[in-house]
Amino acid sequence: MFAIFIHDDAKADLLALRDSEPQAAGRILAFLEQLEGDPDLLDRLTQHDYGAHGSADFHVSKWQAQWRKGRDLWRFKVWDLEEKGLRYRVVYAFVAGKQHYHVLAITPRRDFNYEESDPICQRVLRAYQEL
Repeated sequence: MFAIFIHDDAKADLLALRDSEPQAAGRILAFLEQLEGDPDLLDRLTQHDYGAHGSADFHVSKWQAQWRKGRDLWRFKVWDLEEKGLRYRVVYAFVAGKQHYHVLAITPRRDFNYEESDPICQRVLRAYQEL
């Protein structure tokens, strides 16, 4: 059965976001709650390029550099936030054998460059190793 879990690091990200950008925090939290109750929507989280060009409410992408290293890491962005200039990425892992999604980070796009030297990337990779 598909399930979604929010890592403690991502919970802390969401709490910090609530203080700095309450609109973004509320929208992301509402979306995560929507995912929790909708197996079909959860399944979209592993469909690369789902929602491209605004064809759905959110856009999914593999974290290509990590995929090439055998890590099942992804990110999504919510289009209505993007359109308001609130550019956030929700970074998550998929554990296929358990059909579990683990949200590992919620971060402003400007603060995250996807390079392994990036502090957020390092944090995500540590959390991923603990799954």
